[in-house]
Amino acid sequence: MDTTTGTALIVTRQIQESLLGFKPGTLEVQPELATKWEPNADSTEWTFTLREGVKFSDGTDFNADAVVFNFQRLFVPDFEFGFRAEGKQYNIVPDIFGGYAGDPNSAFKEVVAVDPTTVKFVLTRPVPLLPSYLAASYFGISSPEAVKAAKEKYGSPEVGGVGTGPFKFERWDAGQSITLVRNEAYWGDKAKMPGVVVRFIAEAPQRLAELEAGTIDFTINLNADSRDKISSSADLQVVDLTPFNIAYLSLNLNNKPFDDVKVRQAVAYAINKQEILDASYGGVGSIADDFLPDGLSDYRPSDLEPYAYDPDKAKALLAEAGYPDGFSTMVLTDGTELPLELWYMPVSRPYYPDAKSVAELYAAQLSDVGIKVELKTEDWGVYLDNWDAGLKNGMVMLGWTGDYGDPNNFLFTHFGPGNADEAGYSNEQVWKLLADAGAATTPAESIKLFQEAGKLINTDLPRIPIVHAPPVLAAKKALQGWVPNPTGGESFAPISITK
Repeated sequence: MDTTTGTALIVTRQIQESLLGFKPGTLEVQPELATKWEPNADSTEWTFTLREGVKFSDGTDFNADAVVFNFQRLFVPDFEFGFRAEGKQYNIVPDIFGGYAGDPNSAFKEVVAVDPTTVKFVLTRPVPLLPSYLAASYFGISSPEAVKAAKEKYGSPEVGGVGTGPFKFERWDAGQSITLVRNEAYWGDKAKMPGVVVRFIAEAPQRLAELEAGTIDFTINLNADSRDKISSSADLQVVDLTPFNIAYLSLNLNNKPFDDVKVRQAVAYAINKQEILDASYGGVGSIADDFLPDGLSDYRPSDLEPYAYDPDKAKALLAEAGYPDGFSTMVLTDGTELPLELWYMPVSRPYYPDAKSVAELYAAQLSDVGIKVELKTEDWGVYLDNWDAGLKNGMVMLGWTGDYGDPNNFLFTHFGPGNADEAGYSNEQVWKLLADAGAATTPAESIKLFQEAGKLINTDLPRIPIVHAPPVLAAKKALQGWVPNPTGGESFAPISITK
């Protein structure tokens, strides 16, 4: 629970609040633990006024010192009580800010307590969208005293987490469930339910079966073929959510033949995205020609040339690259030749609710142009650890759900400095365009720079965008008040169940 993985945020969002939040169901920023925020003239400093009279669920005070402590945990690598987690499954700070405090590419310098109810963020360059960044659930505020007491065990099943939110941690049965209870001392509107039990059910069909049986009340990330069944049920409802995500296929440019852009283009032309959308997503969603979802379409290059399905063109490109009969192996940097791998995730995610079925489609489509792959998977934590460590070879299925309404949450996160090192991709021109776009003070300037970066990324093609797909969310019809957020970080406090 001391983590920034997307699945964990479902729980931590109920316990820990951020300085700012999103209006339910939207990406519009609203007050949370801060009531006001104001930049200086060039957005290199932002001053936040904090909500008064708020306490953590352990009874300690929320104040400016608590905010500084929490951001030191995230941004200062050698901080005594620095951010702890197993593995390197996420690196949200460098993804958003370009690095940690002191890094040459980082926009972050420091957070200072001006007085007990005021904090100031000091930045190394203009960050006009800082409020949107800080509304992301990643920046939830924990009790400093709880962190200090638990040390590296903070966030573990033994300890849990402590925040200011509408629920507080009660119990974690590892691998089974987490139990939360209503925070009776919450500063805002109290949660309508006395508690929430979040169960871990890996397989989508089992989640649907339990929903139908009434053993759970609502669930996320069901398979697309569940939609019609749920819609026709007298007792269940589909809860709609506009997609704000990207499913993609990453190619390891450290491996031959993916160091050749013609081979990468051939892979893109070999993939029938419409077939995948129809077969694995029930035709709901949209084909992805680039990484930006429809909600950020203004930032897409207007003259982008998509890699539309064209197996003949794929074969021609393979022949030009020296593979007229296709290929079935990959060569690592040390010269080792191995069977070509295609990795699929073992868990259900909004962008890949049934990753194995999509992997099987990829394999069949690639085989049609002569590219033969071996499908592989492993435990989700190991999968992510090995990805971050650059140990994933061949092709890797991954995706992303946006955290805030800014193109850099999709582009800088995947193509900024160091953010594609694990797959051997870097382009300093792209880095500069994305950094300049993030610091731009007018929408027109920002759009122009993002579009230029998008063209370069489309040409380099280190990662192939596949689909933007709405997750299938479902609940009992008796459940009311659930308003999913595009980022997946909504509060459960308004939820009630009628008898």
